[in-house]
Amino acid sequence: MIKLFVVKCFRNLSYDKTISSLTEEEAILLSFYDENDHIKLPSGGTLHHFVKYRLGEEGVNEIMMLLGEKILKLSSAKEAKIDSTPLEASRYDKHADYNSHYECKMDKAHITMVGTYPVFMTHTKGVAGDSPELITHIEALKKMNADLDLYSADGGYDSFLNHSDIWYHLDAKPIISYASNAVIKKEGEEERINHWVNKKWRIGGDVHAPMENKLKFLYEIGRKEQVGMYLRNQNMRDEAFDEQYKKRAECEKIHGYIKGTVKFDIRRVRNQSRKLYSLLSFISYQLLVLTEMQNKVGDKNSFGRYF
Repeated sequence: MIKLFVVKCFRNLSYDKTISSLTEEEAILLSFYDENDHIKLPSGGTLHHFVKYRLGEEGVNEIMMLLGEKILKLSSAKEAKIDSTPLEASRYDKHADYNSHYECKMDKAHITMVGTYPVFMTHTKGVAGDSPELITHIEALKKMNADLDLYSADGGYDSFLNHSDIWYHLDAKPIISYASNAVIKKEGEEERINHWVNKKWRIGGDVHAPMENKLKFLYEIGRKEQVGMYLRNQNMRDEAFDEQYKKRAECEKIHGYIKGTVKFDIRRVRNQSRKLYSLLSFISYQLLVLTEMQNKVGDKNSFGRYF
């Protein structure tokens, strides 16, 4: 049934039309036949019930995690990136927020990719902030046992906490764009790091330990923002930062591929079902990508030849 829903998303049809569009060969490939080899297709209502009530958001999230983990195992990429993209609504939609940046009514999809492969997504309202979503993505990548060197994000995700969370939980370098008027934070300098480590010597602070150990110690005793200040200070001094940040440019291109392959908007979707259907479209795209990875197809994220 999950494969059948992928067909629905790829063909962008209603439930009933998806069923009626299947050829006999496709029905056999999807295993819709009985012990006597007679074709037995489910109804559109059965597919809808399976998707909305049997799977639901919880089931879809579990599938997304499983797919993300499999994609990570097959990918050799070591850099992750996160970005949000609009899920456009009708201009007459009374439930969707108007986003002045995108100049449309919309919800948002926050997508983490490793290399060019989408591994995790969260759904929010159209004017929700980007930054609060990052910790959910970090926790998901941690559960997937992601092995990363870099995790990039634009200025919408810039905060000291996000810097320290990426570094601590993923053991990856945070590559987060900072404002043009950003300054070096004194509290993030080595002298102040040593000051606070030494001040907490009674609970294990060791000023002679390597810097990594001192930062972990400060993070674990609650001085997460100070750790983030140190990490951002290092980025501001790093001449290679701009080059590393450029790798994030792939995000918008892949978002375009997703929108060109499956229905990735909230037009004509009931308000209470929008999160579910955006997640379903996302995992449908993940399944397509994973299939091509498993079959060692050269051009990933390119499904135009199937239309």
